[in-house]
Amino acid sequence: MNEALKLMLTGMSTVFFILIMVVVLGNLIIRITNRFAVAVVENPTSSGSSQSEINPSKLAAIVSAVQITTKGKGSVTSVEKMSE
Repeated sequence: MNEALKLMLTGMSTVFFILIMVVVLGNLIIRITNRFAVAVVENPTSSGSSQSEINPSKLAAIVSAVQITTKGKGSVTSVEKMSE
């Protein structure tokens, strides 16, 4: 029984350590990528059709929802209507 408890604790502590390392390394990679990656912003060309334009109040609601959801860290780069 004593040996079984030792094996169980060894296995559980190993899995816990590996999971902690995955979380720490994942967060480190995300922070490094966000710091050094260059954000590519494309300016969409306007096609001139009035159907592709989005209502300004809807656009403001989308931008506001993104700001609230991401706590100010996200931004809307483009919004396009989907074809029906």
